[in-house]
Amino acid sequence: MAIISCPGCKKNISSHTTLCPYCGFQRGEVSEEQLTEFQRRKLRDRIYHLKMTSYAALALLITAFGWFLVETSSFQQMPPKGPYVLFFIGTLGYLIVRVYLYKFKSALRKLG
Repeated sequence: MAIISCPGCKKNISSHTTLCPYCGFQRGEVSEEQLTEFQRRKLRDRIYHLKMTSYAALALLITAFGWFLVETSSFQQMPPKGPYVLFFIGTLGYLIVRVYLYKFKSALRKLG
């Protein structure tokens, strides 16, 4: 077995593989089952990365709340605009990630 460079993505792959695991480039005869499995694997990877991004957005929201709590001295005074901006960015990021997660999960369900 030799290691060759994929013509599609230039990453190292086995010479015996017919489908690049990174970009999906077909190097020969590929069955429909192999293509479907490749698509499922790519969707699962995207879902995993989106979940990690949603955790980061939640951490941003928790940080914004902590900043708000510290700046207001337990809700006794008005905070600066910073915590509000961080709340907005965290909430918007979380909602966008959840929309993409829904989209990719439904695409994964359609693949079977």
